[in-house]
Amino acid sequence: MVLAPEYLADDTVDDALDAEIRTLLTTCFTKPQDVVFKDHRYFKEPYQHRWVIKNEKGALVAQAGVHDKQIQADGTTYRIAGIGDVCVHPAYRGRGYVRMMLKCIHDWAPRQGFDFAVLFGDPKVYGSSGYVHISNLFRDAEQPGGGTCRKQISAMVRQLSGTPWPGGEVFLPGKSF
Repeated sequence: MVLAPEYLADDTVDDALDAEIRTLLTTCFTKPQDVVFKDHRYFKEPYQHRWVIKNEKGALVAQAGVHDKQIQADGTTYRIAGIGDVCVHPAYRGRGYVRMMLKCIHDWAPRQGFDFAVLFGDPKVYGSSGYVHISNLFRDAEQPGGGTCRKQISAMVRQLSGTPWPGGEVFLPGKSF
C-alpha cells in the first residue's frame, strides 16, 4: 500500500500528536544535540507547516517541516520555504517517502508565494528532488565573546518560481533552521 503525505498546519497539533512527532524525531535523530526533540517538535523554532505520512494503522512514520522565511540579496527580498527535520522511521526507509513529501511541498509552496525551497542536507538524498548546492548564503552567527559576525553557510536550493537564485551574497536573517 502506497501511503500519501498529508499537510498539517502546526497550530493544529494537539498534545497526543505532539508526543508522536517528538517520538519519531527522537527515533530518527540521535546525535547529542538532537536531545532537543525530547521537549520540542522542532530543532530551533516551530514550523508553520508540516507534511506527515502515517502507516496503515495511523501511526506517524515520516515528517518534514517548512518554515516561512525570507532571504535578502541586492536590495530584494525573496520568500523561501525553509525545509527542516525531514525524517522517516527506520522501518519505513527506502520507500520514497522523502521524495513524496518534497513533491507535495514543491507543488504547494509556489501557490503560497514562495520563490525557493532551501534546506541543509545531503546532496545524495536531495539532489534527486531537484536541489543544488549553493555557496553564497550567509547568516549572522554569534561570536564566543559576544556580538555577531556574518558567516557563510552551506545549503541546497530548489527553484520554485521562474526566479533564478540570486548571485552575490544572499543573507538569511533570523534563526537558521
